[in-house]
Amino acid sequence: MRAYPAIAAVTAVAAAVLATPASAATPASAATAASAATAPSPAAPVVRVDQVGYATNAPKVAFAMLPDTVARVPFTVTSSRGTVFRGVSADDTGPWNAAYQAVYLLDFSGLRAPGSYRIRVGSATSPPFVIGSPDQLYRGLVDNSVRYFTSERDGPDVDPSVLDRQPANLTDARAYLYADPAYDSNDNLLGSLHRIGGPVDVSGGWFDAGGGYEKFGYTASYTDALMLIAARDFPGRYPALLPEAEFGLHWITRLWDPARKVMYIQVGIGNGSAPSKQYPNGRIQGDYNFWFLPQAEDRLDVSPGGNPGPTAYYVKYRPVFEAAPPGQPVSPDLAGRYAADFALGAQLEARTDRAAARYLLGLARGVYAMAKTSGVGQIVTTFPHDYYPGTEWRSDMLWGAAELALADEATGVPRAQLSSDLAVAARWATAYVAQGHPADGDTFNLYDNGAVAEAELLQAMREAQPLGLRPVIAPSALLNDLAAQLRTGEDWAKGDPFALGTQLGPADASPHAFGLFITNALYRYYGGSAQYQAFAQQQLNFALGANGWGSSFVVGAGTVFPHCMQSEIANLAGSLTGSGQIQLGATTDGPSSPANFTGLSTVPGMRACSAGNFAPFNTKTAAYEDNAVAWPSVEPADDYTAASLLAFALGAAGRG
Repeated sequence: MRAYPAIAAVTAVAAAVLATPASAATPASAATAASAATAPSPAAPVVRVDQVGYATNAPKVAFAMLPDTVARVPFTVTSSRGTVFRGVSADDTGPWNAAYQAVYLLDFSGLRAPGSYRIRVGSATSPPFVIGSPDQLYRGLVDNSVRYFTSERDGPDVDPSVLDRQPANLTDARAYLYADPAYDSNDNLLGSLHRIGGPVDVSGGWFDAGGGYEKFGYTASYTDALMLIAARDFPGRYPALLPEAEFGLHWITRLWDPARKVMYIQVGIGNGSAPSKQYPNGRIQGDYNFWFLPQAEDRLDVSPGGNPGPTAYYVKYRPVFEAAPPGQPVSPDLAGRYAADFALGAQLEARTDRAAARYLLGLARGVYAMAKTSGVGQIVTTFPHDYYPGTEWRSDMLWGAAELALADEATGVPRAQLSSDLAVAARWATAYVAQGHPADGDTFNLYDNGAVAEAELLQAMREAQPLGLRPVIAPSALLNDLAAQLRTGEDWAKGDPFALGTQLGPADASPHAFGLFITNALYRYYGGSAQYQAFAQQQLNFALGANGWGSSFVVGAGTVFPHCMQSEIANLAGSLTGSGQIQLGATTDGPSSPANFTGLSTVPGMRACSAGNFAPFNTKTAAYEDNAVAWPSVEPADDYTAASLLAFALGAAGRG
């Protein structure tokens, strides 16, 4: 059954239940009464909760959205046994939009008994939620996240039990290299593609996001590193996690040729040429011209007179792009991330296969040495750069160095080598910390890896102490920097009624929320205080339903979640009702700037799908829509899902 946000009607502004402001209005005149009779009804109060639930000992807050301010908001928490908790809130966190002029925080942290509950404010009722152990709440969500990546596999090694996936893009096993493509300001491909080498085997890996089948090293390396960390730190808890992370790592190894010292960073093009009279779909079509299941790319007839013909040649025979010419230094973001992946692989292999661990450590050291760290300019991410307009790279260099040090320790390299690698990590940690974290700055996400990188260096220094190596940088400096990132999030949260720790609208809401939860979990694990716990918990709450729209942004998490994602696989092979065959674990962006929703249109082959009615909760700065065309809100992505996976794994272990 399709779920909708919980919108329960209440009597005229909750008559005796919601107390009116202290200053009462004078009796209305007959004329005023007549006018009121034709005025629009006030918006119905709604209650927003974390629909997955709350850990027994964690802070527990929900929100009541009301059409106007009141003196106090009585609320109850109910279960099958009746009312189990009563509370009253006078904590108005601010107006939301014209229809909802007040949002009240409902604190029920005193309720710790495990069970299933709802919150009632007048006749408005929340979706159900659970209070239970961290493992009960989050363990299954980690498994769902892994399943999402299995559904996004490319190449011959797919799992047909997941959304009937079939082998796809088998031509990637013999793909050709092309010179960097050029794009105009609208991301239309300029000119032709020029072959410069190949063939190379770039088969496998994961599709980057729901609306296309390209594969990017920039995002995949970040994604796989988070999965490898979760697999390393929670061995055996999630049986499918390590094999899936190793699947991703295997593809990353195909992107680095140590003999030629060349790095591959992209397979496929999303945008092709601009349409013209002669070529209505563009002289060179890209992946975004089509909406089909991935195996259809292998079946395209790109011969003259075929369907769709030569314009789709590069959709079937996908181009591969390099980070730099062979032997030349590469963008430091990519060098750091690839090195982190290889070094994490070495750490895991060291438990069972020392030779494989040493091989991966060699790959890590080799690719890290190719980083261009002076005169960097615009870093290389994807083609076009607009897909992922990253700018920060020192955190990537820190991350790679920290994982190298941990791999040194796991494989038992000479003490001098470990000392040298730790010193390099300290140098990049110092450079990263020096950048600072202003109140309007960024926090942990795809574009800034500092929080995880700093935590990995803290772990490497811990493991070096028994070997007689002193900390290469004061642990307090790294902890203080983690705290500074959390304070940046708190500064953003001050302006948001639901305390989101990033800019609502322009920023990627859900990945930043998960990133702040991760940051706090790491901060506390390495010795930080509990002062940010309530803030961090609300970030998780936000992503799982305690937000202005009352939707979780993770498929299968809670009762209201995206049903109509901009995902070709989910749209064409799955259910459109939120039940049955769905792309479990897929994490979407959530709210986005209203301007991003203008001009959205369907693609031939897309199944029409729209769920819920979220428009009443949109604001001037942020909107949300569950519709297959609404990529700003409901396109799943690997980096989003990897962040939620790690957050859930940390949460399940009680590290939240």
